Amino acid sequence: MGRPRAARLAAITLVAVAATGCLPAAVTDQGSEVAWLYDLFMIAAAAVFGIVIGLIAWSILRFRGEPGRDVDHPKPVHGNLALEVTWWAIPTVIVAVLIGFTWSVLGEVDERAEEPALTVGVEGFQWGWRFTYEETDLVVSGTAQDPPTLVLPTGRTVAFVISSHDVVHSFNVPKFLIKRDAIPNHESRFDVLIELEGTYAGQCGEFCGLLHARQRFEIDAVPPDEFDAWLAAESEAEE
Repeated sequence: MGRPRAARLAAITLVAVAATGCLPAAVTDQGSEVAWLYDLFMIAAAAVFGIVIGLIAWSILRFRGEPGRDVDHPKPVHGNLALEVTWWAIPTVIVAVLIGFTWSVLGEVDERAEEPALTVGVEGFQWGWRFTYEETDLVVSGTAQDPPTLVLPTGRTVAFVISSHDVVHSFNVPKFLIKRDAIPNHESRFDVLIELEGTYAGQCGEFCGLLHARQRFEIDAVPPDEFDAWLAAESEAEE
């Protein structure tokens, strides 16, 4: 392999590695934990990648042949117990550590508050969403032609109770870094604490039919006092 070709291959590899590390900035407490875990995996993968590429490059440079010169073959090694234990132990330890951190983060992501500040029922249907503020029975609904906007407070724990009216959907807010399937005749739940104000796009993350790509919604995260005023006004208008 010539040097220009090797350089191009290295550049493409680095771009691919960098691209896989592009995550949206987490806006929830739970999403920050997921992002941290993802970064940990990327660091471990980059370290292993660097070591492997370094060893390959050293081997090529050290033992490459040249015209008119005999190849300097490495000395064969047989039955090196220390070497065999090392290349078994290192990946085993790495995997065990990553599993341990993953287990811990999953526990934090799936943790449920005994008394969440707000509970929102989420129902997916072809092809839209229906959100119910369970404390007030206020319902916000929308379709593919008119996507709904879900208003939520920052700094408070929000519990999403998710189900489906017809087929399997998936409640997905990319900047939450968490999603859950909406399954007919089954309820699932996850809790989040939104840390940053803003408007966040949501969508169905499971192919569910013809208009799947247009099954969208928005989450408008506002300060708690603004949310309380909005909820009171909307509830009064419903009466």
